[in-house]
Amino acid sequence: MKQLASLLALVWLWTAPVIGDPIAQYTIQRASTPIRVDGHLDEFAWEKAEQIDGFERILNDYDQITRPTRAKMLWDDQNIYFAFVCQDPDMWTLYDQEDQALWDEEVVEVFIDPDGDARDYLELEVNPRNVVVDLRILTLKPDWDSSIPWDIAGLQSAVQTYGTVDDSLSADQGWTAEIAIPYSAMADSIKGGGKPKLGDSWRLNLYRIERKGGRALRSQILDLQKSLAKGAKSALLDSLNEHYHNETEYTAWSETYNRGFHDPSRFGIVKFGE
Repeated sequence: MKQLASLLALVWLWTAPVIGDPIAQYTIQRASTPIRVDGHLDEFAWEKAEQIDGFERILNDYDQITRPTRAKMLWDDQNIYFAFVCQDPDMWTLYDQEDQALWDEEVVEVFIDPDGDARDYLELEVNPRNVVVDLRILTLKPDWDSSIPWDIAGLQSAVQTYGTVDDSLSADQGWTAEIAIPYSAMADSIKGGGKPKLGDSWRLNLYRIERKGGRALRSQILDLQKSLAKGAKSALLDSLNEHYHNETEYTAWSETYNRGFHDPSRFGIVKFGE
């Protein structure tokens, strides 16, 4: 049984997840005011939207979250909107080009599979410098098939940082990400992703990857990988990668288990409300 300790200074205490826990659910309110995607989250519509505090650890160290995440969602006639607030005392990134492997560093993520069938769904990641990777997952079984060249046409994203990105000597507060995904970008390629109606339900999930190992450790791993001959093994590289993984907080709004992030059967259920 999960127990949520009192919330103080954005710190939560969690118990280990139990297989079979209920799927997370959320009613997305219609935006009552226009949304300007600038990362500030200061519109009245965001203020009144229901807040998600319960991101859960997945993949490792299930009982501890030291750098919490909050999120909200909204919708209007053109877009579905996402907002993340990330506590982060050391914001960093090495990747600075669209569609690089951002999942190996620090990101927030949105996966949308409206009909929940694990086919033709989208993955979007945004890092603290507002670099994005967007891809279409075609299928998971029997073989993984995806398209990174696919783009979310008309995507809007913005980030605000509170501190200094890539400066490990200064203490940061964290960062916000604001995202608008047009229904028109999904209508022909993401099954069930056309414009929703009041009362419709979709399956989607929200994630955050927080890499406490830091920029220096990641740089060391990449440098060592480059120095090795193709296919060569390295005990040091294995050790560094294990440490990097162990120092990572992988969190999800709706918990996933053995299949990690790509488990649409465990995606949250959202209902489009008033």
